[in-house]
Amino acid sequence: MEYWIYLLVIAVIVLAAVVLGRTLTFRTRRYAVEPVAGVEIDVDGAAERLSGAVQLQTVTGADPSQADRAPFAQFISYLERSYPAVHATLEREIVGGYSLLYRWKGRDESLKPVLFSAHIDVVPVEEDTEQEWLYPPFSGAVAGGFVWGRGTLDVKIQIIAILEAVEYLLKQNFTPARDFYFAFGHDEEVRGDEGATRLSELFRSRGISFEYVLDEGGCVTVGGISGLDRPVALVGIGEKGYADIRLTATGEGGHASMPPRHTAAGIIGGAVAALEKRQRPARISPFLKEMLAYIGPEMGFGKRLILANLWLFGGLFKLVFASSRPGNALLRTTTAVTMLEGGSRPNVLPQKASAVINFRIAPWESGQELLDHIRAVAGEKIAIEPLQLYEPSRISPVNSSGFKAVEEAVYAVFPGAVTAPYIVMAGTDAVKYEPVCSQIYRFSPFQINAADLDRIHGTNERISLENIERAIRFFIELLKREP
Repeated sequence: MEYWIYLLVIAVIVLAAVVLGRTLTFRTRRYAVEPVAGVEIDVDGAAERLSGAVQLQTVTGADPSQADRAPFAQFISYLERSYPAVHATLEREIVGGYSLLYRWKGRDESLKPVLFSAHIDVVPVEEDTEQEWLYPPFSGAVAGGFVWGRGTLDVKIQIIAILEAVEYLLKQNFTPARDFYFAFGHDEEVRGDEGATRLSELFRSRGISFEYVLDEGGCVTVGGISGLDRPVALVGIGEKGYADIRLTATGEGGHASMPPRHTAAGIIGGAVAALEKRQRPARISPFLKEMLAYIGPEMGFGKRLILANLWLFGGLFKLVFASSRPGNALLRTTTAVTMLEGGSRPNVLPQKASAVINFRIAPWESGQELLDHIRAVAGEKIAIEPLQLYEPSRISPVNSSGFKAVEEAVYAVFPGAVTAPYIVMAGTDAVKYEPVCSQIYRFSPFQINAADLDRIHGTNERISLENIERAIRFFIELLKREP
């Protein structure tokens, strides 16, 4: 008996030593980067130019064919007037009617070019919410240290910051080492079929491929991750897939006074409840582990100990992490019931009832796996109809020239932040460029708190003048640090 106790004590000591050793060697990946010296930004001028861009209502709704195209043409003319050096020096093409492609020719043709992407279009303002805005949503008001309006965060700031950076550098007689392309699609909010898709096809037809692509995506967040005090620059290395699935059940009609055991509404309700209960399994993916390897060393000892030893504490971590909405979304394919329909009167049995469920597909799963799951859980009585289904993107490497370039620019402009790779929950134009690049990253260079994230596609969207300056400096860093 003493022998087994002795072995148990030894095992506990060894286990504790391993856990402690891994924790102590779980070290920060941050490093210092000196920013480009001597850069002076005209922030007030940039804010006014962003304001002018916001005032042009480049809105795309559910039906792209119904969009008012006049503001898109006006936006193109507005950029011409606002950035004379850019339009005198760079090559520019209009693609798909209203998308823009710029080429800034570099000094060394042997270097692969880089592509920066953004989009011109914005989402509509939700009906009957205009009165909730502090300033009208398309006023572009400059007030209280902010520019207000739809598109300030998503994502006209990206276009303006890129062009401000190029205009500034041209006036300094700067020419980049390699070619830079800037692609601004006009229909990203409705999947980019006429914008980024055509731009990508154009690159393929010309045999152009890129060292890396940078599109909108994560940003620098403050207070969004429990246990982490410093800002986190979330750089998207991929994005989830997307599916809208309609489930339909049919049943006998008639008067509600003599119902069958299960009505169509009851059948669809049972299927929806079953799918909410039987979620896709949570998984600590290699991509999540990579993210945690960046942010874990910045946390307190207790959380650092757990994150350094997921081989031992993985179950506990999943339980805690899944309790928050952002954490749950990083662990699995998510299930969100968004629409229910069925029945015309309280006392009439519906002959048909339906539900629409939105799924965001994790990178390690496929659309077919999702459909198989729905069929297995919902049962044979339910008709399944994919309304939209897009597979997850490819995952870009972290140990790469593109990620390092973005990371260095982050550390130069946001010196207190820690960079971390992550999977973007929403869709972007970036996925359209997979045929022409293997290094695709998603990052928007501004710093906001968790509450301000709700302003994106929401009410009182705004961006601070400080963030406008940061965004311009970020792109100057990227342009001047190449190769």
